[in-house]
Amino acid sequence: MPRIDASALDHLVALVQVPTEAPEQLPVFRAALRERFPRLFAALEVEEVGGTILARWAGRGDGAPALLMAHQDVVPAPAEGWTHPPYSGHRDGTHVWGRGTLDDKGSLVGICVAVEALLAEGFAPERDVWLLFGHDEETMGSGAAAAIGVLAERGVRPAWALDEGGAIIEPPVAGVARDVAVVGVAEKGFANVRLRVAQVGGHASTPPRLPATSRLARAVGRLGRARFPRSLPAPTIRMLELLGAEARGPQGAVLRRVRTARPLVERILARGDETRAMLSTTAVVTQLSGAAAPNALAEEAVAVANVRIAVGEDVPATLARIRRAIADPAVEVSLLHGHGPSPVSPSAGVGWTDVEAAIGRLRPDVLTVPYVMLGGSDGRHAHRITDRVYRFAPFAMTREERLALHARDERIREDTWLDGCRWYADLLERSC
Repeated sequence: MPRIDASALDHLVALVQVPTEAPEQLPVFRAALRERFPRLFAALEVEEVGGTILARWAGRGDGAPALLMAHQDVVPAPAEGWTHPPYSGHRDGTHVWGRGTLDDKGSLVGICVAVEALLAEGFAPERDVWLLFGHDEETMGSGAAAAIGVLAERGVRPAWALDEGGAIIEPPVAGVARDVAVVGVAEKGFANVRLRVAQVGGHASTPPRLPATSRLARAVGRLGRARFPRSLPAPTIRMLELLGAEARGPQGAVLRRVRTARPLVERILARGDETRAMLSTTAVVTQLSGAAAPNALAEEAVAVANVRIAVGEDVPATLARIRRAIADPAVEVSLLHGHGPSPVSPSAGVGWTDVEAAIGRLRPDVLTVPYVMLGGSDGRHAHRITDRVYRFAPFAMTREERLALHARDERIREDTWLDGCRWYADLLERSC
């Protein structure tokens, strides 16, 4: 494996310092990427599909290629409230701070560091390696979809694809003594759903019995109390069985019997936010709007709910359940955009074995398990050209660090990021 030392952190810091919240900022980021990784951009066949980077590292043979994915864009970062400014790339000796360190410049820059280091040592892959760095994953993912369409038109059929997703985390259930690498083999569906109440406006001094904002608030409360069907899809059952085989005490005994003790297992999982979200579709209101002035009645009150759709469900059935839960025809429920859950990739064989083995070489102490990714990724588009799409970022993340995703104080530990760069290099060197 090539030598990757602490100087690689300079690349992460420099690229975190380039904001990529808006499309007009992305050309500066792509120029900085070219400047930072000259070997990669000289040796690989690089093109842009819209703002998405698509690059082919030509292999010596003709085996089915590998596809590594990441994304350039980040969610907006409020300037206030951060321990260190969101685009400072501040290093404190333990962490690199800033928007994108975890989602997803950590992975993107880590892949580039690995490729650059392998090229410096004269490595050439046995089969083609494709890199796809989307430009709008945090909004619609249209860039990755278009780039995947280009690969499909060219007849490119990767043996497997790898995108962001799981990580190395502390034991997710009691009784397990070692860290766990969770590798996504599927991801939940996604929908943004608008709740809208229209009403005649007027002065706030003479409100009706049920103003638009109150009717909307009632609907939001009902949605918050809605119960979606619980289920344990096959990847979740397999994950719990593997955790159960490790867990000591009564909880381990229950998990080992997950197929026959599902109600009890569901009660155990319902105790935590992350594990509860594994059980069913979730819906949470994330945006609210009302009147334009504090002394005016709202003529239109609007809420947007972000919905993550469980494997086995679909968008129409989910919308129907939301309407039933709200139970008010005066609240208009409409789909802004969305899609169903992804297909499930195998947790055995090519791709899975490559990822699992690389995790084992990096961290022999870690248990690797499949899971259903609760968020979304550009990886869902790769199912168009391969049946094996995996979602894993090779970084150890504490719960506190994971809570900083899409929030203030996003940061990554320096040592785990460097290990992740080495993991990407090892994966490419051993499996490509």
